[in-house]
Amino acid sequence: MVDLEMLRRQQARRAMFEEYRRQGASVWIGLRGTSMRPLIGAETKLLVEFGPAAGEIGDIIVFPLGDILVAHRLVARRQRQGVAVLLAKGDAEPYFDPPVQPGELLGVVRALRRSGVAPATSLGCMGWTARLIARISYSAGRSAWIARRATVILPGPLRRIALGAISLLTRVTAHTLFTPLLWVVLFRSKRIEKLGGGEHHESV
Repeated sequence: MVDLEMLRRQQARRAMFEEYRRQGASVWIGLRGTSMRPLIGAETKLLVEFGPAAGEIGDIIVFPLGDILVAHRLVARRQRQGVAVLLAKGDAEPYFDPPVQPGELLGVVRALRRSGVAPATSLGCMGWTARLIARISYSAGRSAWIARRATVILPGPLRRIALGAISLLTRVTAHTLFTPLLWVVLFRSKRIEKLGGGEHHESV
C-alpha cells in the first residue's frame, strides 16, 4: 500500500529542491538511509550546491531515483546508445543505480557536517579522497554485478542466500575500507573545534 503522506512529503521536497536549483542556492540538508555509510550517518548534514553541474568522478550528486531523491557518489561516465550517462552508487550499496542523465542532477555535495555544531569538512566529498572512494566503490560494484550474474546457475534457495551474502559482504567491505577516512574527518573536526574554527550555516 502506498503511503500517501510520505509520497506528498517527497513531492514537496522535490519541488523545493527544484526551486533551489533554479536559484543556484547552496543549502544544508539532512539525509535518510544507510546507503552512504560510514561516511554519512544519520546526523550528518550535507551542503548541497544546487544548480546545473557536470559532476566530477567522486562527487556526491543529488538526483531523483523514482519517487525519491538520493545523494550517491558519481563513480563513472558512460555512453549508452550515443547518449552520455552518469553511473552513481551508494558507498555501502552493492550495485550501481540506474543510469542518470546529466540533466537530472539537482546539485552536488560540497561539504559534510557530522552534527549541528560540528565544523564542515570536504573530506570524502571532494578532492583525492572522493576520487579514491569512487574508484573502490566502482570496483566493488563491478564485482557484485559479476557475482550476481554468476548466481543464475544456482537453485532458488541457494541463489537467495548468495545474493544476501553479496549485499552483506559489500557493506562490511565499505565499513572496513571507509571507516579510517571517517576517523580522519572526526579528528579534523575536533581539531578545528579546539582551535575555535568552523563555519556555521542554516540547516533545513
